[in-house]
Amino acid sequence: MMPKPESIRWLESQTGESIPYTPEEPETAGRERHLSVRVDRELSLALEAMATERGVTLSQFVRELLADAVGQRRSAAALDARALVDRLAADVAEVRRRLAG
Repeated sequence: MMPKPESIRWLESQTGESIPYTPEEPETAGRERHLSVRVDRELSLALEAMATERGVTLSQFVRELLADAVGQRRSAAALDARALVDRLAADVAEVRRRLAG
């Protein structure tokens, strides 16, 4: 049997309770996974405000934000050299437009 993860052992030491642990089976692994992220107060407040603006929970908003970031990275990684140069040129043009005010 696989040993309990450190996080579960820590929680058990804090609560004095035993937490049952069964490792995920290979067919269920990878579907969904809980992540915990620490952010400072300013970022937390900004994320909460953005979630509220969109009418979604903070968790939903962060999931969407992360999915978008991963999608953009995959999209950029899939570009061929010519498309990447075109995208960079468009980005530079946008920066120039914004700086020109």
